[in-house]
Amino acid sequence: MSPDRHRAILAIAAIGLFLLPMLAAATPVPIGPSEEVPWWEDTLMDKDKDGIQDNIWIAIEVFPDEFVDEDDRIGVIVDFDHLPTSEDERLLTDAVDFVHQHTFHLIDSIAGTVPVERIEALSVLPGVVMVELDGIMQIANSDVKDTHGVWDVYEATGYDGAGSVVSIIDTGIDGKHVGLDDMDDDNATNDPKIIAFYDVVNNPGLTNGSEIFPYDDQGHGSHCAGTTAGTGAPTYEHTGVAPQAQLVGVKVLDAGGSGSFAGAMMGMEWTVEKRHEFNIRAASMSLGGFGAIELTSSEDESVARMANEMARAGIALFIAAGNNGVSAQIGTPGSAEDVITVGALDKGEAPGIAVYSSQGPTEEGRIKPNIAFVGSSVMSVESNSGTGYTSMSGTSMATPGAAGVAALMYQANPELSPFDVRNIMQETSDYRPCHHKGVNEPCAEDLTVKPRQNNVYGHGEVRAHPAVMEAANQVYGFTDTVAVNLSTSIMGDNKVHVGQGESVTFTIDGAAEKIQWRTWDMRDEWMDLNEYEPGSSSFEIEHDMFVDRLQYLPGNTIEGNQTLMVRALQGTNSSANVVTHLHIMGSEKASVIEDTELLSMAMIVGGLSFLLFISIAAAIVLFLQLRDARQDSLFVIGAPDAELEG
Repeated sequence: MSPDRHRAILAIAAIGLFLLPMLAAATPVPIGPSEEVPWWEDTLMDKDKDGIQDNIWIAIEVFPDEFVDEDDRIGVIVDFDHLPTSEDERLLTDAVDFVHQHTFHLIDSIAGTVPVERIEALSVLPGVVMVELDGIMQIANSDVKDTHGVWDVYEATGYDGAGSVVSIIDTGIDGKHVGLDDMDDDNATNDPKIIAFYDVVNNPGLTNGSEIFPYDDQGHGSHCAGTTAGTGAPTYEHTGVAPQAQLVGVKVLDAGGSGSFAGAMMGMEWTVEKRHEFNIRAASMSLGGFGAIELTSSEDESVARMANEMARAGIALFIAAGNNGVSAQIGTPGSAEDVITVGALDKGEAPGIAVYSSQGPTEEGRIKPNIAFVGSSVMSVESNSGTGYTSMSGTSMATPGAAGVAALMYQANPELSPFDVRNIMQETSDYRPCHHKGVNEPCAEDLTVKPRQNNVYGHGEVRAHPAVMEAANQVYGFTDTVAVNLSTSIMGDNKVHVGQGESVTFTIDGAAEKIQWRTWDMRDEWMDLNEYEPGSSSFEIEHDMFVDRLQYLPGNTIEGNQTLMVRALQGTNSSANVVTHLHIMGSEKASVIEDTELLSMAMIVGGLSFLLFISIAAAIVLFLQLRDARQDSLFVIGAPDAELEG
């Protein structure tokens, strides 16, 4: 072999061996998930990050009589970074004069009381990560929730309306009030409670829901909105029935509190048109009260027909019975057949009907109202006050409270139809005869053997807990022996951001046999997560799965804000539904991008393999040729000696 040929083969081998590590370093390497942030590091209950729940100081300063006893002690829950032991109990007792009440085994916490002046010392003890207020703050609206069993819903299920969206069709909503401006009462996050606003009165042509900042120049609508879903900020004294529900404001009444049927119908129609875009599942329409709206009640009137169409389109519509207080005075559109007409109760235990609450029958002889809810002296948002609350009375105040219960029911079961909501609320109500507590005269229905709906109370007083549990148990029984928890971190808008190739991850407490998930869209349905292995302690929902699902839901875009619901199944029982607000980035499946990346990687790997093969082959050929050349040289050198010996 010529020297030039040898040099060429050596050059190819050297180049291949030199480029191989460089190209390998350029090959994409999968990046593992980032380390999970402990919950106490980014919890919203501790905005100043001092390890003490912010509400503790509010309780001490604003409501000392309710929370601080005569010995200046306060009830707290102490959270640890580990499952607390008996040694931890003794540590608390010895270090801060803690009086132990209970050690939890499902959460890493200990309950008890501590002197107020030792709270800060408690928060810095070894292993302690958070000191929480023990107990529920007394609020002026508390008797409303007590009456209807709303507190029982919170305690038994944890449901607070998350994921539900209620439209308030009224005088508007004050988007600057602290109880209505955002979801977490933290100005550092971008998570508005009012996700859309349509102004029929002053800006009817601006219809996309985002062009007008929510406002209320009369106050009635804001009060209703606060009753449905207000957070109760700044003192959390007047929380709504579903404080984590979102709102859509539809202004159909002017600054004087009046409007036309046409204007109301514009707002109702807009709500139907936007129901998929904003996931609107319920609407509160408190257009009762003295005035022309209650002088007629025919179900054939256009506004009543529009109301029925709203229900048939998938929106549970709650309408005030009116405030005329006598028989046959249910006004339009409360007389509509398919709506849920709400009468007003006074406050108190087993309250009676309010003297002003309008009664049926309708013009067609239909029994109305459907249900009754507390409407007297209801404390809620005072519009344009910034932080104030005020008391109002009327069936207008009862209606948004009932709509708040529907928001809790939808969180428990997003597959409910408006007629399911109505029937469940009616079936689970506490029956009241017309003459209950002597506040109204008897009626014919009182004499029947089997209690039946009447024109004073309808089916009776709303019972929130039975209604929510009935909604939850329609397909699967409710169980608290298994729970699903979000583990993916949320961003500054209180949403989980999911891009191509990413996923939303959850953990499971307890043993789950199956995981199901769905989006909030009313046309969607529960789907099994086929990738889940029974008994696994975690699972994830991938970006590709959202693309696959959302592309078949007309009017629901893939990119942007979405709501995810997941649940764990044990036989015929289900955990509580976990609601997660998402922001989805990218409308294409990551697999398409990954296929391209895999192709590129395959080409790189193939090229590297081919180059390595050529380099090794060249080296082998060179070695063999060099060996042969050496042997030839030895043979030639040895030949003369053999010739001499001959």
